[in-house]
Amino acid sequence: MKNRNILKKLLLPALFAVLLFAQAVPAAAYGQNPFTDVSPSAWYYSDVMTAVESGLINGKTKTTFCPDDYLTYAEAVKLAACMNQVWWTGSVALSNGIPWYQPYVDYAWTTGILSENYDWNGYATRGKFLAIFANALPGDALDAINSVPEDSIPDVPAWYPDAWTIYSLYQAGIVQGDDTHACRPEQYIRRSEVAAILNRMMNPSARLRFSMSADTGITAAPAEPETRKYWIVVDFYDRDDLTVYTEATTLGMILYNNGITLAEGEVPSVDLWNDWLAADMTVTVDTYFYTTESVRQIVPHTTEEIGIDTIPRGDVNILEEGADGESILHYTVTYKNGMEYDRRLDWEEVLTAMVPARAEVGVGGTFVGGDGVTYSYSWKKICKATYYNLVGPTYSGNYTSTRTVATNLDYIPIGTRMYIKNDRYDFGYRVSEDTGHLDPWQVDIWMMDDDPNAPLMSIEGVVRDMEVYFLD
Repeated sequence: MKNRNILKKLLLPALFAVLLFAQAVPAAAYGQNPFTDVSPSAWYYSDVMTAVESGLINGKTKTTFCPDDYLTYAEAVKLAACMNQVWWTGSVALSNGIPWYQPYVDYAWTTGILSENYDWNGYATRGKFLAIFANALPGDALDAINSVPEDSIPDVPAWYPDAWTIYSLYQAGIVQGDDTHACRPEQYIRRSEVAAILNRMMNPSARLRFSMSADTGITAAPAEPETRKYWIVVDFYDRDDLTVYTEATTLGMILYNNGITLAEGEVPSVDLWNDWLAADMTVTVDTYFYTTESVRQIVPHTTEEIGIDTIPRGDVNILEEGADGESILHYTVTYKNGMEYDRRLDWEEVLTAMVPARAEVGVGGTFVGGDGVTYSYSWKKICKATYYNLVGPTYSGNYTSTRTVATNLDYIPIGTRMYIKNDRYDFGYRVSEDTGHLDPWQVDIWMMDDDPNAPLMSIEGVVRDMEVYFLD
């Protein structure tokens, strides 16, 4: 133990210069008070300067200490973990991780420094900070030098969740509270207070000596909030409400003092023991009920649509008929105060698998004709093509022209606009203006006698398979 104490004295100044505020200037740079925000008349002046000069804590900048800034739980657990590791091993092997504080949290759980989780990025309260620090060093490093009987700290009664850790640090002279010895455990701890606590933890000569008696306890303390009382209403869902006029307390103590035990499924809006009730307020106690439910359902079949341009735009050609499926959905259902609050699907039992349908859907398209014009068409079809060269009026009353085509009007009505071509011939833009004894999808193309395509078609046969584009 003697060697360990010597080693501590050598290592701690270097250790704490790194622990808390790495961006600050080194402690060795201070020859006198450099801080514009630390007045020599402040109660913490001596502690801050001693802690800074010893390397236990640094300023946030070269000229500011920020004594009123709060400390986070992550910073508190890092301090405690490093302090503990130095005590037992003589050095610090811990380093930042992801998130940066996780290695210190893991170490603190393993060594018993922590007994509960915290919001690590949230500000630490005095009570919780003292609970963490009381576990950072072994008992023989915190020998009692003060008499602090049970219930003598005005705002920390014996039943308070962290009472024993707070009392142990009072007894060791690490803290003494305000001028009434009140701890204010629910308030956030400030950097000035952290500097004082660090100084007293690591320098026994700086510890405070005082004496307290049990008759200075919570009922006799003159300072707020111990002498102030509040109206607390406990609003139960399915039993009579409870209204009490009480000093600052917890819901757990209110229920205990009134002989009330929460039933299964009753959930309060505040933590039973860790949320301090110090204002006129209503606390609700909701009732939750959990059950399972199975729902049979039809699963409508889906349709896989295949876009094609060989049927009119918007027409549908069913290739395969689909079939609806059937399944049973198994839920866990939560009811809050008699009303459904949440529904979670646990699993789906398939009775009959859904079979998707397949269908062709006409989508049309566009193309650039031989005349350089972009045409939009509803659909296209391979048709038998012939030609004729009779000159005169057509069935529509128009005279034959280079846009005339004769069709079977039961299939291609008068006035149908089309573009006729294939890989070899391009007859361009045409309109159904004539008819005759024609096959259902035959197109009889009018040509002049001197049209170069006429003799070619005559030589190669009068029937040609042509792509007919039916235009929008």
